[in-house]
Parts: sequence; C-alpha cells; structure tokens
Amino acid sequence: MNREESVESRLRRLEAVQEIMDLESQYAFAADTRDTDLYVSLFTEDGVIDLRPYGDRIVGREAIRRFRQASPDKVAFSVHYLHNPHIVVDGDRAWGRFYWLAALDWVATGEAVWSSGYYLDEFVRTDEGWRIKEKVMKWFFRSPYDKGWVKERIMGEGVS
Repeated sequence: MNREESVESRLRRLEAVQEIMDLESQYAFAADTRDTDLYVSLFTEDGVIDLRPYGDRIVGREAIRRFRQASPDKVAFSVHYLHNPHIVVDGDRAWGRFYWLAALDWVATGEAVWSSGYYLDEFVRTDEGWRIKEKVMKWFFRSPYDKGWVKERIMGEGVS
C-alpha cells in the first residue's frame, strides 16, 4: 500500500477490489446454478473466455451465452471453489488471478471429476459496475475423482 496515496484513493482501490471479488463470486455461483443470464451479464459486451489449449476462445456476450447453454452437454453438475485472490487495480482497469478447484459430473465419461487451475482475468469498470473483459483459464489438472490427480491427470500444464 502506497502511504503517499490519498485516503480517498486507497478507499476507491479497496472498494474496487471488494467489488471484483464479489464479481468473481457471482461468476462461480452463476456457473454452478446454471444461471445463464447472470453468467453472461458479468462480462463486457466484447468479453472473452479463453479456454485454449483445451477449448476455444469465446468472444462476445452472445457467444458466451451459447457456450453456457451448451454446458449441460459437457458438465451436468459443478461446484467451484475460488481462493487465493490477487487483484491489481489501476483506475478503471484491473487484473486478477484466482485459483479454483471444482467438483464436476463430466458427461462425456459419466465420471465424477476434480478440476483445478487458475483464472487470469482482466476487468473494466463500466456503467453496469465492474465486468470481466477477459477470463483466461489455466489448468493444473482434470482427473477422475476415484483415481485422483496423481494416478490419472487428464490435462494440466502446471503453473505458468
């Protein structure tokens, strides 16, 4: 914390950090409850979800809506746990890293699956409040629950 920064400026930054943490919490809630409208509203109009190298780069709210509507074909159930937030605010822009661990019902294999990694996010302050400009997903692993990530790591790139 920069002590030379005014109290008002520090307060605005801390408020932004809290609002962004709330935004990420809403993201996980919307994903797990299948609330597509809420999920889509958390992104800017030109927002991006980048799933590469294990998926596509999805651009724009309508494409994100179609992605979420197709989600039950891939994941029938999910619970996301977000932790270790790191947020840097610079005026009306911010960047964040959030670790995630998710319990999933993977439709393709009919298995319970653990998935873990981190999000690298860019945020912007809009008339609607803080929104996700870009969400890049990085995986540590996706592994069958009964085998675990030591015996069978389906995907994962480690920390980069």
